[in-house]
Amino acid sequence: MSVSNNPNAIAMYMAGNVTQSDPAQIIVLLYEGAIYRIGQAIQEIEKQNTLASGIALYRALAIIGELRKSLNLEEGGEIARNLDRLYLHMHEELVKGHLAKQAQPLERVRTLLTDLNSSWRQVAHQVKTIIDAGTGAAPPPAMPAGLSAYAQPDTAPRLALKA
Repeated sequence: MSVSNNPNAIAMYMAGNVTQSDPAQIIVLLYEGAIYRIGQAIQEIEKQNTLASGIALYRALAIIGELRKSLNLEEGGEIARNLDRLYLHMHEELVKGHLAKQAQPLERVRTLLTDLNSSWRQVAHQVKTIIDAGTGAAPPPAMPAGLSAYAQPDTAPRLALKA
Protein backbone atom coordinates (compact mmCIF):
# COMPACT_ATOMS: atom_id res chain seq x y z
CA MET A 1 0.00 0.00 0.00
CA SER A 2 1.45 3.36 -1.00
CA VAL A 3 1.79 6.28 1.37
CA SER A 4 -0.77 8.33 -0.58
CA ASN A 5 -3.39 5.62 -0.06
CA ASN A 6 -2.61 5.08 3.61
CA PRO A 7 -4.44 7.60 5.81
CA ASN A 8 -2.37 6.58 8.84
CA ALA A 9 0.87 7.42 7.05
CA ILE A 10 -0.50 10.79 5.98
CA ALA A 11 -1.69 11.51 9.53
CA MET A 12 1.72 10.52 10.94
CA TYR A 13 3.46 12.82 8.43
CA MET A 14 1.16 15.73 9.24
CA ALA A 15 1.53 15.18 12.99
CA GLY A 16 5.31 15.16 12.61
CA ASN A 17 5.17 18.22 10.40
CA VAL A 18 3.34 20.14 13.13
CA THR A 19 5.11 18.77 16.20
CA GLN A 20 8.56 19.42 14.73
CA SER A 21 7.69 22.96 13.66
CA ASP A 22 8.32 26.07 15.66
CA PRO A 23 5.25 28.16 16.59
CA ALA A 24 5.70 30.63 13.73
CA GLN A 25 5.86 27.75 11.24
CA ILE A 26 2.64 26.32 12.72
CA ILE A 27 0.91 29.63 12.01
CA VAL A 28 2.21 29.47 8.42
CA LEU A 29 0.80 25.94 8.08
CA LEU A 30 -2.58 27.08 9.43
CA TYR A 31 -2.71 29.95 6.96
CA GLU A 32 -1.81 27.63 4.10
CA GLY A 33 -4.57 25.25 5.14
CA ALA A 34 -7.16 28.02 5.24
CA ILE A 35 -6.01 29.41 1.88
CA TYR A 36 -6.25 25.94 0.34
CA ARG A 37 -9.75 25.30 1.75
CA ILE A 38 -11.03 28.67 0.59
CA GLY A 39 -9.66 27.89 -2.87
CA GLN A 40 -11.61 24.62 -2.81
CA ALA A 41 -14.76 26.48 -1.74
CA ILE A 42 -14.39 28.97 -4.59
CA GLN A 43 -14.05 26.15 -7.12
CA GLU A 44 -17.15 24.46 -5.73
CA ILE A 45 -19.16 27.70 -5.78
CA GLU A 46 -18.26 28.08 -9.45
CA LYS A 47 -19.51 24.51 -10.03
CA GLN A 48 -22.65 25.39 -8.02
CA ASN A 49 -21.90 22.60 -5.57
CA THR A 50 -23.18 24.17 -2.37
CA LEU A 51 -22.53 21.15 -0.15
CA ALA A 52 -18.87 20.76 -1.13
CA SER A 53 -18.36 24.51 -0.89
CA GLY A 54 -19.89 24.50 2.58
CA ILE A 55 -17.65 21.66 3.74
CA ALA A 56 -14.51 23.42 2.49
CA LEU A 57 -15.60 26.68 4.10
CA TYR A 58 -16.38 24.92 7.38
CA ARG A 59 -12.80 23.68 7.45
CA ALA A 60 -11.41 27.13 6.62
CA LEU A 61 -13.59 28.64 9.37
CA ALA A 62 -12.28 26.05 11.83
CA ILE A 63 -8.71 27.08 11.03
CA ILE A 64 -9.53 30.77 11.42
CA GLY A 65 -11.18 29.90 14.74
CA GLU A 66 -7.96 28.22 15.89
CA LEU A 67 -5.97 31.27 14.84
CA ARG A 68 -8.31 33.49 16.91
CA LYS A 69 -8.03 31.19 19.94
CA SER A 70 -4.25 31.30 19.76
CA LEU A 71 -4.18 35.07 20.27
CA ASN A 72 -3.12 36.42 23.64
CA LEU A 73 -5.19 39.60 23.79
CA GLU A 74 -3.68 40.67 27.13
CA GLU A 75 0.00 40.46 26.25
CA GLY A 76 -0.33 40.87 22.48
CA GLY A 77 -1.55 44.44 22.72
CA GLU A 78 -2.78 46.25 19.66
CA ILE A 79 -1.42 43.66 17.23
CA ALA A 80 -3.42 40.86 18.83
CA ARG A 81 -6.58 42.98 18.99
CA ASN A 82 -6.22 43.93 15.33
CA LEU A 83 -5.67 40.32 14.32
CA ASP A 84 -8.72 39.30 16.35
CA ARG A 85 -10.87 41.85 14.54
CA LEU A 86 -9.41 40.79 11.19
CA TYR A 87 -10.11 37.10 11.85
CA LEU A 88 -13.68 37.97 12.87
CA HIS A 89 -14.09 39.99 9.67
CA MET A 90 -12.78 37.06 7.63
CA HIS A 91 -15.25 34.73 9.33
CA GLU A 92 -18.14 37.05 8.53
CA GLU A 93 -17.05 37.51 4.91
CA LEU A 94 -16.74 33.75 4.36
CA VAL A 95 -20.21 33.13 5.77
CA LYS A 96 -21.74 35.99 3.72
CA GLY A 97 -20.08 34.71 0.55
CA HIS A 98 -21.32 31.19 1.14
CA LEU A 99 -24.88 32.28 1.87
CA ALA A 100 -24.93 34.53 -1.22
CA LYS A 101 -23.17 31.82 -3.27
CA GLN A 102 -20.62 34.42 -4.39
CA ALA A 103 -16.90 33.84 -4.75
CA GLN A 104 -15.80 37.51 -4.43
CA PRO A 105 -15.94 37.70 -0.61
CA LEU A 106 -14.03 34.43 -0.41
CA GLU A 107 -11.39 35.78 -2.80
CA ARG A 108 -10.96 38.87 -0.62
CA VAL A 109 -10.40 36.70 2.46
CA ARG A 110 -8.00 34.46 0.56
CA THR A 111 -6.02 37.56 -0.47
CA LEU A 112 -5.88 38.77 3.14
CA LEU A 113 -4.69 35.36 4.33
CA THR A 114 -2.09 35.20 1.57
CA ASP A 115 -0.69 38.57 2.62
CA LEU A 116 -0.61 37.56 6.29
CA ASN A 117 0.99 34.24 5.36
CA SER A 118 3.76 36.08 3.55
CA SER A 119 4.49 38.10 6.69
CA TRP A 120 4.42 35.03 8.94
CA ARG A 121 6.78 33.23 6.55
CA GLN A 122 9.26 36.07 7.11
CA VAL A 123 8.82 35.79 10.88
CA ALA A 124 9.29 32.01 10.71
CA HIS A 125 12.46 32.51 8.68
CA GLN A 126 13.80 35.03 11.20
CA VAL A 127 13.04 32.71 14.11
CA LYS A 128 14.73 29.81 12.34
CA THR A 129 17.77 31.99 11.67
CA ILE A 130 17.97 32.94 15.36
CA ILE A 131 17.62 29.31 16.47
CA ASP A 132 20.14 28.04 13.90
CA ALA A 133 22.63 30.69 14.94
CA GLY A 134 22.41 29.39 18.49
CA THR A 135 22.23 32.87 19.90
CA GLY A 136 19.53 31.90 22.33
CA ALA A 137 17.94 35.26 21.67
CA ALA A 138 14.23 35.58 22.26
CA PRO A 139 11.91 35.75 19.25
CA PRO A 140 10.79 39.19 18.08
CA PRO A 141 8.44 40.91 20.59
CA ALA A 142 5.40 40.68 18.30
CA MET A 143 5.45 36.88 18.31
CA PRO A 144 3.52 36.29 21.56
CA ALA A 145 0.50 38.07 20.07
CA GLY A 146 -0.35 35.13 17.86
CA LEU A 147 1.63 32.33 19.34
CA SER A 148 1.32 32.41 23.11
CA ALA A 149 -0.88 29.32 23.24
CA TYR A 150 1.83 27.32 21.47
CA ALA A 151 4.86 28.73 23.24
CA GLN A 152 4.01 27.29 26.66
CA PRO A 153 5.74 23.90 27.04
CA ASP A 154 3.40 22.55 29.73
CA THR A 155 0.26 22.79 27.59
CA ALA A 156 -0.55 20.79 24.50
CA PRO A 157 -1.05 22.75 21.26
CA ARG A 158 -4.68 23.42 20.43
CA LEU A 159 -4.68 22.54 16.75
CA ALA A 160 -7.32 21.01 14.55
CA LEU A 161 -5.20 18.87 12.27
CA LYS A 162 -8.12 17.64 10.19
CA ALA A 163 -8.62 21.05 8.61
